[in-house]
Amino acid sequence: MANPRQEDKSIQAAEDAVRRTSEKTAEQTRRIGETAVEAGQEVARAGADVLQQNAETLQSALRFSLDTATAAMGRSTDQFSRTLGLSGDEAQHAAERSARSAATVLQSTTAIAKGMSGMSQEYFAFVRHQIESSMERMNELWRCRTPQDVVAVQTDFVRETVESALESSRRMADISLKATEDTAKRMAQTVERRAA
Repeated sequence: MANPRQEDKSIQAAEDAVRRTSEKTAEQTRRIGETAVEAGQEVARAGADVLQQNAETLQSALRFSLDTATAAMGRSTDQFSRTLGLSGDEAQHAAERSARSAATVLQSTTAIAKGMSGMSQEYFAFVRHQIESSMERMNELWRCRTPQDVVAVQTDFVRETVESALESSRRMADISLKATEDTAKRMAQTVERRAA
């Protein structure tokens, strides 16, 4: 007959081993989750910085191009009028047309800049949502008791991340389309005014 004390000690030792293993697994899961959140936050910050730099670079390039084009049009108009012997009124008319063209380009860059700003805001909202979601999932991972629970939380997280990314991309595409339509509308209005 087996010794009951011996069996109790064996059961207690097995329970202790399971508890220690569970604690180690929970600690490792917590560390992995923290690392994932930190990496996600770092990627989000880097992405936001790159997007902001790109928007600023685009705006600066457009502004520089407009200034260069305006200066070149002014010089070209002066030279052209002298070459063709245009009168002061004709030269003035040509200069006004050049100025209107430059204004149209400036308005177009403004619409584009607004679109870039809207997309940047949408991107930041996406990043903020992802950070909040990551923190919520981290809390859920803390409550997991089985590997199946961990897989379920991770699966939900991936699904929600993909859905959120697609929705945010759709909104950014809408913003881009609106900026393009606004730019085209402004240019068409300028052409109509010229024709009139």
